[in-house]
Amino acid sequence: MRKTIGFILLGFLLSGCYASSLTYVGTGAGIVQGKSIQSVATHAASVAVKNQTGKNPIEHVLNPDQIITYNKTKSKLNPCEQTPELCAKISLRVSVINNILQNKNSTTIQKK
Repeated sequence: MRKTIGFILLGFLLSGCYASSLTYVGTGAGIVQGKSIQSVATHAASVAVKNQTGKNPIEHVLNPDQIITYNKTKSKLNPCEQTPELCAKISLRVSVINNILQNKNSTTIQKK
């Protein structure tokens, strides 16, 4: 009886992980849509499964050939793999803005 209930609960948790793992955007889209608790819970369950078993939830569902196909399809959708120059420029811009903000925060703290 305990195993049955455990499998049912695990099915609910992994179904959310599986559904969110098929999209490239991930939990960020859920937070934007107002599903922050579900997004956080799904991400926490995915991390827990990864830490416990060493595999992502999607790897438990698919066989090795399907995982290879999944990773190829996911890499085709990844804009950083299609245009690495664009991602490098964006990363550089983000780091410059972060440095500017950190400098402003440190000068504000020093003035006080």
